[in-house]
Amino acid sequence: MYYQLQKHCSLVEGASRGAIYDLQTGKVYSINRGALQLLMACQENTLEDLIDISCPDNQKYLKFFDDLTAKGVGSLYTQLPAENNNNITPETEPVKLDFLWLELTSKCNNRCLHCYGTCGPITETDDSVPHERWLSLIDEARQAGATAIQLIGGEPLMYDNWRELVIKAKEAGFEFIEIFTNATLVDDKCVTFFKEYGVSVATTIYADCADVHDKVTLHHGSFAKTTAAIEKILAAQIPLRIASIIMKVNENEAEKIMQLCQNLGVEVTPPDVIRPTGRGDDQNLMPTNYSKPPIKPPFYTDAESFAKSKQYHSCLAGKIAVTSTGEVIPCIFARNQVCGNILSQSLEEVLSGRPLKECWETTKDHIDKCKDCEFRYACSDCRPLAQGSDPEKNWLARSTGCSYNPYTGKWEE
Repeated sequence: MYYQLQKHCSLVEGASRGAIYDLQTGKVYSINRGALQLLMACQENTLEDLIDISCPDNQKYLKFFDDLTAKGVGSLYTQLPAENNNNITPETEPVKLDFLWLELTSKCNNRCLHCYGTCGPITETDDSVPHERWLSLIDEARQAGATAIQLIGGEPLMYDNWRELVIKAKEAGFEFIEIFTNATLVDDKCVTFFKEYGVSVATTIYADCADVHDKVTLHHGSFAKTTAAIEKILAAQIPLRIASIIMKVNENEAEKIMQLCQNLGVEVTPPDVIRPTGRGDDQNLMPTNYSKPPIKPPFYTDAESFAKSKQYHSCLAGKIAVTSTGEVIPCIFARNQVCGNILSQSLEEVLSGRPLKECWETTKDHIDKCKDCEFRYACSDCRPLAQGSDPEKNWLARSTGCSYNPYTGKWEE
């Protein structure tokens, strides 16, 4: 008799343990080294060749197989199946551009402590992308397959012709158009425009009071302006999401921010932790008492996500950001991973270039520690955060927030 995993399951090896990915239920089962080696041996050998099933001491192995069968991840066969079911990877289409950020300007009327782009209320900027290039870029991105676009800054509403870019994106057929603004400049005319062109809005709140919020933005009165704009946006029934970043000055505000979001009727998500990029790359800003929930089991995935994770980075693939100087980067936080410049290249040239492909193809199989972990295809990852937190700023530095040691198979404190 042969024992094989079901076709919807895949066996993944780690440094000391293994995992069975059930791509039908989404569950990921951790198994020890002995069980991993036994299942690997079963790929080409009968159970009788591997163990003496009549020996009482080997009943534990039969119970292991019974447990797998009961979970629906394995089965006995009288003949070896034609396909090896243990490492089946569902087919996935080549990744293409889907989402892009346009960083219209580095000007901002706030001067947030943690700004990844070191933006602020400056009269002289490095902004160098002509308006006509932004317009043509929107067309190129749509032709390349992008369906979602976000206008950011600095403060995007400080870019004189931002409305024309929204209209262009709408005419080009983008399905999702969002403006990420600090909302201090949103007036009735902006709200009317957002409503007319189906624009979604994202903004940031750093506390539920002006005292703390304005200490983050270094802009007196910013909390009052932002919250007043939020009320206008919600009253107009415009899609709104509120993001928040926690640092030392506001690390006691996380629960209050989430309660504020709940009271407003917008989606409630735990605030993120400051990214060590731009002005945020300052240990003095890091919170001491707040952290996002650590990476820990149980893990879940699905066939499509599993397949993509084996070929592409789970977050970066299909995304680009274009800065106000024309540089193309894989994420707004990955400031030093420059993959081209739309002032000297077409978007098609950037998308087909090796630098961007290497970023999009940074799978967990390349990342320090993660490459030896059996959970690597079911786990999230933020490359800019990992790189920024690494003393040597290594792009392939281990993920942050994970206490699992794949070499001992233990979760550490």
